[in-house]
Amino acid sequence: MNYDKIFPRVIELYRELHQVPGVGFDLDETVAIVKAELDALGIEYTEKYGKCSVVAELGHGKKCIALRADMDALPIQEESGVPFSSKKPGIMHACGHDSHTAVLLGVARCLKEIEDSLNIRVRLIFQPSEEGAVSGAEMMVNNGVMDGVDHIITTHCEAKMNAFEVGMKVGEYMAACIPMTITFFGKSAHAALPSEGIDAIAMANEAYSELKAAIKEEAGEAPYIWSVGKFTGGTVHNIICDNCEMAISFRFYDMALASRMEKRTFEICNRIANAYGGRVEIDWHMSTGAVINAPHIIEDVREAAKGLGLFINELPPRMSSEDFGWYLAKAPGAIFRYGVYDKDYDSGYVAHTCKFKIYEPAMKTAMTMFVEYVKRVNDKEL
Repeated sequence: MNYDKIFPRVIELYRELHQVPGVGFDLDETVAIVKAELDALGIEYTEKYGKCSVVAELGHGKKCIALRADMDALPIQEESGVPFSSKKPGIMHACGHDSHTAVLLGVARCLKEIEDSLNIRVRLIFQPSEEGAVSGAEMMVNNGVMDGVDHIITTHCEAKMNAFEVGMKVGEYMAACIPMTITFFGKSAHAALPSEGIDAIAMANEAYSELKAAIKEEAGEAPYIWSVGKFTGGTVHNIICDNCEMAISFRFYDMALASRMEKRTFEICNRIANAYGGRVEIDWHMSTGAVINAPHIIEDVREAAKGLGLFINELPPRMSSEDFGWYLAKAPGAIFRYGVYDKDYDSGYVAHTCKFKIYEPAMKTAMTMFVEYVKRVNDKEL
């Protein structure tokens, strides 16, 4: 396959996508570019899996593997200096999802050329809202996008890894995430008459300390993050606070730990609220499960990288999260990273910052990895 002939179109698509970023599910212009390219390639697609989602399928056979790209951007004012910068004030592709989308469209072009020789089906998933409070992956999975899929892989660019290198890890790689909001309700009163009120800040303060101790006890040696990112209550110095809110990010790999900690959280907070004569509301929900890379799938990804002569970085586990975990709740899979750093291009700014940019030639690594992986799996079916 002539990757050099196909790849320039990936760069063109990347630059188009970069200029029209959208946040969450507000991706009409992005989706229009994806659909137009699939139409030009003669690849049928559906939008039935949810708002601003696009799913195409190529090939033949019983076995089905899925490849996923996220499409959304971030509410950041771009200062990267690239000539194709965002045309939308306050929104930019600061995490490289535009490159993921362009790469998967390049993969579609490659696979279309060899579709007659495919003995497997390849489902291409273009997903909205990976960054959003509401997960696009969860939406699509709930709407059946993983029905009939045997396994799934995805990729993510990495600004701290050299271009034309890849990274991967077997097993636990990215943490599950439970964002929770705990709100204590008391009773306001004059600060000089504290006995007339119920102090919501006092309740939250006790809960803060007890919950920190509880997660340490429950986790033992298991890795976790319990970060209180918000603690707000009260209005002025001379009124007893009647409403205090904590927002917590709980990250982990062990679902049994999460279950135990959920029980402890409700017990501790309700006990404290009752002791003060107040009440508490707890919003506890899973934003994504853990990304645990299946060993047999990583092995095929590794062999694809070796076949391409790429340097392979062995990655450490991360406590950051990725909603790819929703797909893995339905079928085994894996994520790999591709480097986009080039010292002469000054592309080392980390994701989610206003100067983030990628070294465009590095996208070829991701495109060829996907295609060679598909070819490797297809060969096993012969």
